[in-house]
Amino acid sequence: MERVSARVSGTVIAVGGLALAVAHLQSTVRLQAFPTLVVVEAVVPLALALIVAGVGGLLREERLAPAPFADRVLGWTVVGTAALVVAVGWLFVDATFRGQAVPGAGRTVLNAATLGAVVGLVVGIYDAREQRQRQRAMQLTRINDTLRIATQAVVNATERDELEAVVCRRLTESDIYDSAWIGRYHPDAGTVRPSAWTGHDEEYVHSMEVTADPDEPAGRGPGGEAIRTGEIQPVQDVFAEPTLEPWWDVLAAKDVESLAVVPLVGSERVHGFLSVDANRVNVFDTREREALSELGESIGHAIDSMEAREKLARRERELARQNQRLDEFASVVSHDLRNPLNVAVGNLELAQASVDDDDHLPRVVDALDRMDELIDDLLTLARSGRTVDDVQPVDLRSVAEGAWATTDTEGARLRFDGDPGTVRADRSRLTQVFENLFRNAVEHGSTSPRSQAPEDSVEHGSTDNRTQSGDSVEHGSTGDPPATGGGVERGSPDASTTADGPEMVDFLRSGQEDAADVTITVGRTESGFYVEDDGPGIPESAREQVFETGYSTAAAGTGFGLNIVRTIAEAHGWRVAVTEGSTGGARFEFTTVDAEATTRDH
Repeated sequence: MERVSARVSGTVIAVGGLALAVAHLQSTVRLQAFPTLVVVEAVVPLALALIVAGVGGLLREERLAPAPFADRVLGWTVVGTAALVVAVGWLFVDATFRGQAVPGAGRTVLNAATLGAVVGLVVGIYDAREQRQRQRAMQLTRINDTLRIATQAVVNATERDELEAVVCRRLTESDIYDSAWIGRYHPDAGTVRPSAWTGHDEEYVHSMEVTADPDEPAGRGPGGEAIRTGEIQPVQDVFAEPTLEPWWDVLAAKDVESLAVVPLVGSERVHGFLSVDANRVNVFDTREREALSELGESIGHAIDSMEAREKLARRERELARQNQRLDEFASVVSHDLRNPLNVAVGNLELAQASVDDDDHLPRVVDALDRMDELIDDLLTLARSGRTVDDVQPVDLRSVAEGAWATTDTEGARLRFDGDPGTVRADRSRLTQVFENLFRNAVEHGSTSPRSQAPEDSVEHGSTDNRTQSGDSVEHGSTGDPPATGGGVERGSPDASTTADGPEMVDFLRSGQEDAADVTITVGRTESGFYVEDDGPGIPESAREQVFETGYSTAAAGTGFGLNIVRTIAEAHGWRVAVTEGSTGGARFEFTTVDAEATTRDH
């Protein structure tokens, strides 16, 4: 059964009150000769009747009681009036049967009707407000339940299409909203296009043409305003909202009387809006608007996450393609270059066997060795420039010792500044880091024959007599390194504790006896670890260049060693920087190593 509107209920009560007032006014005229009776039987009832008429007018304007329950006020008013009229009338009927005369029976019944109307109004208004409170509590519960279900859809959905469809369906499954649709905002075109809907047919939602341009009629409505402001736009009566005039015919055909447009607000932009509709007016109160706004923000942030995952997936696919190209490149280098190189080496050996003394053949040997070294470095660089996925806790000391054992470190000493601890890393790639750093320090801080070339001052410069040429590149000269330790086999530690520092463990090649041309130290820092030598050092102006591909000032250098170090570090998510060491040499610091993954003994 359709409920009586507030306008109709208020009008009926107001008309009834005026009718009672007219009747009491007539009684006032008839009783003017009796002042006492005029006040009691005419003036007071007249005032009460006017109050009833006034209350009816306020109800008609929806100002005294909740509009959805105005018919309850009308019902209680009728019941109160009828109850007192029947009660008083019954007394008069009883008196008549007893043969007792009842003067002014008509006025008494009229007064009873007026008093009953007043009592009914009071009870009705109280009941309407109580009903409204109960309805709000039930509605809030339904809203919370509906939004909870919708929020679960936001959390569980993995695709945007799925998310939008589920939200629309969940919202219309409740008895609060009759329909819902979501439109996606396309900034380039400045338009909103429907992407999901429930409770509407496709023809309806596609007829809701919305833009974000306020100069266009389709952009002045609540949809365009929601996109521009990022705030919810509730409309309690669509036919009282002039900006919705372009859609009045469509809304009337679908029996939509109120709606709310909820923007889907992300971290950086508005992705679109959610429009929820109802077939009655005054649906969206303050609490409901707040709840819907929170839902819109949740959907917006969920779309942010989905777009971020999609970008990440595209990036991962691109990285996979790049890795595939790198593998192909490594295969070409390994096969197509090494094969002719092996042929050249084999023929060189034959030439050396058939020619006794030829000054040119050693140069060929050096050139082929250099080509082989370049190929090795290119393969390492191609295969190290990837994101590291297979990481596990590795002991820095054991990795450094392993790298020391596989690197030509003649004329060098390895020391550990306490326990370097463990880090989460790819052990194989971390070994490459140490191998390249050790090789770099030995080549550019040692006085062995390998560094005797006049311009063999690569990345670290030169020491001893080589500094006399003035060609001290990147590190400068620091003079003779300190002599420490004894002749210990490489890989065998010689531990000592100094008075002013932590335990230092030395590794020397056999036959070095008491001296080493360069000392390399491995230790820990607050956010990672370091590798330091006591060679000439690197000038501050050249500390970024040393990591560039192919950068080298030595004829025998490939220029890939430190670039490989940085590439592997970045693949782990670390940063590597070169600074001045404690003795003036080069210090390579690896930072932003996961603090929880770095363990140390204190």
